Amino acid sequence: MVKTVQPTIEMVAKAAGVSKMTVSRAINHPEKVNPETLNLIMETMKKLNYRPRFVARVLAGGKSRTIGFLVKSNEDFIISPFYGECIRAAVEWLKTQNYRSVIFNLLDSQGKSLFVDYMNSGLLDGLIVFEGIYERELLETLKINSIPSILVGENLMKEYDFVTVSSDNYGGANKAVEHLIKTGCSRIVYVTGMGEKPSYLHRKKAYIDTLKKYKISYCKIVETPVSINGGKKAVEKLLKEGEDFDGLFCFSDLIAIGALRALYENRVKVPSEVKVVGFDNIRLSRDFVPSLTTVAQNMHLMGELASNMLLRILSGKKAKQKNILLSTELIVRESA
Repeated sequence: MVKTVQPTIEMVAKAAGVSKMTVSRAINHPEKVNPETLNLIMETMKKLNYRPRFVARVLAGGKSRTIGFLVKSNEDFIISPFYGECIRAAVEWLKTQNYRSVIFNLLDSQGKSLFVDYMNSGLLDGLIVFEGIYERELLETLKINSIPSILVGENLMKEYDFVTVSSDNYGGANKAVEHLIKTGCSRIVYVTGMGEKPSYLHRKKAYIDTLKKYKISYCKIVETPVSINGGKKAVEKLLKEGEDFDGLFCFSDLIAIGALRALYENRVKVPSEVKVVGFDNIRLSRDFVPSLTTVAQNMHLMGELASNMLLRILSGKKAKQKNILLSTELIVRESA
């Protein structure tokens, strides 16, 4: 009878061309390993059918005590500061509960493959999913397979029965537009993202409704990528076309910061000629010159609540609320 040779960590390291220590780190602390190296090690383990004792214990019915965060960076591999603030708070709270965290960037096929490998291996107890990757196929897969998940950033209660943590997008946008009007603006452009996700639609509706409330006929909506470069290009286009505007309400602080840059380069004075309001209150908004007037989302609380609700579900309890909607606050600074 031929004896089957059980793969070892040394065999994995040799086949992957890395050290034994790197393989061990990939198993125990994946967040500390370069994504490409981590993907290579996971693929090698899969080919050799190597299962660490930890994985074997999980497959036997134990818990990994590991939570996955699903995000999607832009084409420059930059993750939104909004995600970063939420994740930082969530990770710190999970540490107090003796849980580990792994962040998966689903921008490309490698990131998606790595995430699938982790899920198939039972290495994740649950997921916190951020709004940038609300793709129908992914959400339906999570629902069909009953994977414990919390959605952060959007309210998709009507389509999917997930617990969600989001902000009052309509109320926040109303505060922003009303502030621009009360500080003298009558030709306000709304610079938003591209697509039909709920936050786009809710802030757009608030923009239109607030203009109607104050009997302002001027209404212009511009769509652009949600990035600094997206905001910069949108405003450059407005200026090139000769659009006469005195206020900008931007879907995010990133768009607003790009808009401020474009105005500066074209010698348009802020706030005397054009006032600018963003949305999120990321750290950069207060450090930029001029500092950005913005609508603050409580990103720290969003992260903590998402983690708390997920662990509650994992313990077998029902969520106290299916949709947690947090209030927003207008932060007045130099730009408006």
